[in-house]
Amino acid sequence: MIKINLLPVKRVAAKKAKVPVDEAVFQLVVGLGILLVFVGACGYRWLMLVDEVALQTQLKESKTKELESLKKKVQEVEDYEKNKQLLEDKNRIIEQLRKNQGGPVRLLDYLSQSLDPLKVWLTNVDGDKEITLTGKALTNDDIVEFIRNLQQSGYFAGVLLEESRQTTEEGLIIYSFRIKMAVKA
Repeated sequence: MIKINLLPVKRVAAKKAKVPVDEAVFQLVVGLGILLVFVGACGYRWLMLVDEVALQTQLKESKTKELESLKKKVQEVEDYEKNKQLLEDKNRIIEQLRKNQGGPVRLLDYLSQSLDPLKVWLTNVDGDKEITLTGKALTNDDIVEFIRNLQQSGYFAGVLLEESRQTTEEGLIIYSFRIKMAVKA
């Protein structure tokens, strides 16, 4: 007869049947733990990104305010430059007017110093930079002396006698002349 021991087999079978349930619970707990860690890491990363977005938004607002203040300063500088340019232009115009104001006076002063009023008379002075003089003199020598005085004054350049003509006025012989010259700058 053969003897069969069934009890230990049952115990072994019971232990083996119990192990898969414990292993499934263990795997479930480990899986839930990993899932919780993953969700926690995602939540932490999400909070970090929200903080970074808030920080970048604040930075953008501060940079926008700084840009606005710099634009105001740039506008002030541009206005200052425009005003400075206008003042410089006005000063330049005033200086030019002062220079031009004395020009005719100096011209007439040099002309009066160059001529002998008893021998040479001017009838017309015309021009700005290029001057044309017309007048009368008693002799041709007086005209030549007047031209020489004009050349030696240093105020005139290119003094040229264009015409000298003998005429008679009230029984006197008089020489009419026309001189062209330039004013030195």
